[in-house]
Amino acid sequence: MTTQVTATVLGGLLKPDQNLGLADNTRVNLTIEPLAERLQPLEAWWSLKTWIKQNPVHGLGRHMTRDELHERR
Repeated sequence: MTTQVTATVLGGLLKPDQNLGLADNTRVNLTIEPLAERLQPLEAWWSLKTWIKQNPVHGLGRHMTRDELHERR
């Protein structure tokens, strides 16, 4: 069983944010990855880039000529 949880370091010990449901003295492997503040702005940037690709900003494409705009006949 693999479980991914977040935890807080208190007095040098890890305190999981939720109950792990493991019996006492159960041995586990840990992979520690600090939650960095820099990841949140990066995720926001990628989200914004995705939104911009899905909703193009007007004016970034080819500009129409004056004749095309006024459709002179």
